[in-house]
Amino acid sequence: MAAVSVIFPVFFLLFLGGHARRRAWISHEQNEGAKRIALDILFPFLIYQVMVETNLEKGVFLEIIFLIFIWMLVYFLGGQLSKLLPGDFQEIAPFLCLTCEGGAVALPLYISVVGKSYTANLIPFDIAGILINFIFVPLILMNKSIGERKLLPFARKIFTSSFILAVLFGVCMNTSGLHQVLMQNTGLKAVFDNTMEALTVPIGSLILFSLGYSMKLHKGFLASLFTLAGIRLLFCGSIILLFFLLFKEQMQNRIFSFGVILYFLCPTGFPVPLQIKGLLQKEEQEEFVSAFISLFLLIALAAYALLVLFYPIV
Repeated sequence: MAAVSVIFPVFFLLFLGGHARRRAWISHEQNEGAKRIALDILFPFLIYQVMVETNLEKGVFLEIIFLIFIWMLVYFLGGQLSKLLPGDFQEIAPFLCLTCEGGAVALPLYISVVGKSYTANLIPFDIAGILINFIFVPLILMNKSIGERKLLPFARKIFTSSFILAVLFGVCMNTSGLHQVLMQNTGLKAVFDNTMEALTVPIGSLILFSLGYSMKLHKGFLASLFTLAGIRLLFCGSIILLFFLLFKEQMQNRIFSFGVILYFLCPTGFPVPLQIKGLLQKEEQEEFVSAFISLFLLIALAAYALLVLFYPIV
């Protein structure tokens, strides 16, 4: 019954989002607006909060550096394996093998099991994904002559991203000790904690509702979808295995290893399709991207249910 109490709210919110689409309670634009509120406005505050409150040990930076290297390798290997797909999907496939902010799925699912106090376990993965998506991916696209090729607009785009700003300000406030000094004032600490709680509590519900609204598969793409899903599962399974080999001490903690397994079985992040929009020349390509995210959402939910049932954290 404990597992059901964890799983049910997640699936109910997904069902509610899907039902809202079928009953036309909200439009596609309204759902996109809710998604942007959660990801572009509220989520960076959560990143900032975790960055200022986390003990930034050497292991955290090693995880980030490791994942940045791995995601770049995944992109280039994905480019080779994407030749197994039809021509229209080969160029976009390597980008869909990447993960940014856990596909907006990992964090709410993880918190539903372990609680918000363990959010810091996933944030290094998010930081690596954010740096890949907002620096590496734009560089690749710029090389493909998509968008601006000038250095100044490119740099401005990077350093005005809410995700990048949250990471930079969080690291500066943490490493300088300024946040710790300010939090010694009990009044300021109460204001900070209550404000962060008000900003971050709605994130999980908004994201899950939006995911339920967007979830749909196109039967015409099934062969290509399963081929690319197999490629991505190969990469993500390898990353999970490498974590067990390279970060043995952390992975002995079930709360941490639960997050690792769940995170890397989650979909491509929503910023990825937005970044590669210039590559999507046909409606069929846009539908393929949407369908692939939906397929991996189902994979993530299946993994989540199996982990809750058969990989107890206590």
